[in-house]
Amino acid sequence: MTTAHRTPASPLTTGSSSRPTELAGFLRTRRARLTPECVGLPRTPGRRLAGLRRAEVAALAGISPEYYTRLEQGRQRHPSPEVLDALATALRLDADGRGHLHRITARPAPAAPPAPPEAPRAALDLLRALTVWPAYLVSPMRSVLAWNDAAAWLLTDFGALPPHRRNLAWFALCDPRARELYADWEAVARGNVHRLRSALAGRTGEEPLLAELAAHGGELFTDAWNEHEVRGPNTGHKRLNHPVAGPLTLAYTGYLLPGPERLELVVMTAPEDSPEHAVLHRHFGSSTPSPAGRCSPPSATRP
Repeated sequence: MTTAHRTPASPLTTGSSSRPTELAGFLRTRRARLTPECVGLPRTPGRRLAGLRRAEVAALAGISPEYYTRLEQGRQRHPSPEVLDALATALRLDADGRGHLHRITARPAPAAPPAPPEAPRAALDLLRALTVWPAYLVSPMRSVLAWNDAAAWLLTDFGALPPHRRNLAWFALCDPRARELYADWEAVARGNVHRLRSALAGRTGEEPLLAELAAHGGELFTDAWNEHEVRGPNTGHKRLNHPVAGPLTLAYTGYLLPGPERLELVVMTAPEDSPEHAVLHRHFGSSTPSPAGRCSPPSATRP
């Protein structure tokens, strides 16, 4: 019998570093990644700098070197949308990077704290129907809001974790079982940090999750955070060392659900003629959908 489980979101507050600092770090890291050849500029003899110079980025964006320097030094808070688009083009940003650049420089509007996201009924119904394929619903802050039995078997028993620890970033960085489970553990951990960086763009205030990850996630968290990499829902493959089934490789796809909460439904699959397909069908192929399970609210179990 397959159950779709859900839990209220962890009561984390939203927050990020200051906007000028965030923008400055993002621009510096992106400038350092580009070579003159990447943007069609000649490399002069004797050049030692690996990345682009500030003046080169400014020229590509059509702004003055002085203005660009103020941006990188955090002394210019709110560049215009036109300047941001020009910088995104000059720095060869993809769609995720361009959106991130606009979000971290947006003027904050006062608003009441958002209510914790709820798992939509339609998503829970879909999780129940996906009896064979591991699937889960995750918030932008990487909190797992709902999951099916196959996901619990494949990744970890989310229902056995305290509600505030049902978080993919915390699991990847701070739970020792993740190092054994993920064959590409470091890439998975970095990817979760990059997703957090994207989710926090444009927010102000303190973020307790970041403080916890900084305290317990080691140098990997710090390095990944300082990369200023951003990432949205995507597709790919996960290589796992499952404690029961052994090595498995599954494709995954993240589906962004409609609505302001930006919840993502992640479904993992395998080709019909693959060993992974056989393993999942052997364990869950005879399952039938059942009513969604409910988990205790965080206040009931949080220490």
